[in-house]
Amino acid sequence: MRVLRGAPQLCTIILIVVAGAASGCGGGGVGPAPMVPISVSLNPSTVVLAPGGTPVYAKITINSTSETALVNLIGLPGGVSESYVSTDTNPSGLLTFTASKSAVDGTYMPIVMVNSAGQTASLTFTLLVRSAGTAGNAL
Repeated sequence: MRVLRGAPQLCTIILIVVAGAASGCGGGGVGPAPMVPISVSLNPSTVVLAPGGTPVYAKITINSTSETALVNLIGLPGGVSESYVSTDTNPSGLLTFTASKSAVDGTYMPIVMVNSAGQTASLTFTLLVRSAGTAGNAL
């Protein structure tokens, strides 16, 4: 009968490696991080425009884990246009509203829709188109 010296040590090393690998492979991992919901806000929350008047600016704040966002406005009245410019480092930025001379006076409730980080957030705000009086909000 042959006796192998060093064999018990080799078995011990293999058992330690196998036990270490088993405890680190999928046992008790935390899994993917939960999604953080995005949100959107507008300041001011009421935008007042004069037909044919100067543009009005509103700060849009978008809280998202992404640096980009798609911003759409739904329900703007005829004659009212908007443009969105984001900052360099996150999707928050500035909305510029303009009313042409053909814009009809009234109170409107458009919706800002934001898509970012695979999620959607929306916000309804008040838009006033007024021919007489002061229109515009300064940030």
